[in-house]
Amino acid sequence: MGSKLPPQAQRWRIIIFTLPIIGVTSFVLYKRLVLGEPRRTLPTDLDKHGHEKVADIYISGGEGKSS
Repeated sequence: MGSKLPPQAQRWRIIIFTLPIIGVTSFVLYKRLVLGEPRRTLPTDLDKHGHEKVADIYISGGEGKSS
């Protein structure tokens, strides 16, 4: 690691790293709560083909079957 930062520099570093995270999180929550946008979900069809896909990954060495 580098040398220890003075307290004022540590405060600025914390501000620079946290403000973008707070901003994006607030924007996503605003869209979800105020504008009514649905929550993002991962597409999955594990109920139908989940076990087959896992077997394909094991058989092909981790590359899976190309669709």
